Amino acid sequence: MEAMTTITASLIDRGLEDYMLETAMLKVFTTERLWECINDVFQIYGGSAYFADRPLERMMRDARINQIGEGANEVLTSFVALVGMRGPGMEFKEIYDTMVKPTRERGFAKAWTAGKHRLSATVRVPEIPVHSPELRLFANQLGRLIWRFNIAVNRALITYREPILDMQLVQERIANAVMDLFAATCVLSRRDAELQLAQRNGSSSAPEQLAADLFLRQSFRRIRGFLAGLTDNDDKSVLATANSVLGKPAR
Repeated sequence: MEAMTTITASLIDRGLEDYMLETAMLKVFTTERLWECINDVFQIYGGSAYFADRPLERMMRDARINQIGEGANEVLTSFVALVGMRGPGMEFKEIYDTMVKPTRERGFAKAWTAGKHRLSATVRVPEIPVHSPELRLFANQLGRLIWRFNIAVNRALITYREPILDMQLVQERIANAVMDLFAATCVLSRRDAELQLAQRNGSSSAPEQLAADLFLRQSFRRIRGFLAGLTDNDDKSVLATANSVLGKPAR
């Protein structure tokens, strides 16, 4: 949470013109993690968490409102997915429109540029720059997951096309994957900076950051799960059950 906040603030300070996605991801990710932390503390304290001489009751109430205020997390989750997919979605639209109407003015040039960009992103695994050799394995795994995420988004856009605008279960998986990618990138960057700082200060041993390493491992595992869920899920049964309970006709 600290690493994401630092990176997002630095992007704004350096003059990033559009930081809606970064701030939305920061808000959703950190408020959800804060709620988990407070909920776990409450469980650990048990019945004594309700005692008036402890601050836990108020901490729980304050943490819960963060998931609603300044934009409900469900709304921002869809926002992250849809705004994030807008770029590749427009590129696929250019390609499709040109295939349907190959003679349209300047259509071929735009479609060629869009296709080349999509193909380049599909075949090339991005390199994540790190200065510390001990982080190279994590950086390689992160780059591979970014590549897999790009392919998964492309597949979703091609498969669902415009109806994806209403498919919140699909949007949620895409948003959760990209939020964990963003979080992992921030943690990796911070860990790399700390290692480099220790080296410049002449420290004989690197600062131990077991928590950071564990977070990266768990984050990568979550990302793989979110991407797998795009093709292996029970969405149809979930929607059919919900419609049945709500008395709506099946679609």
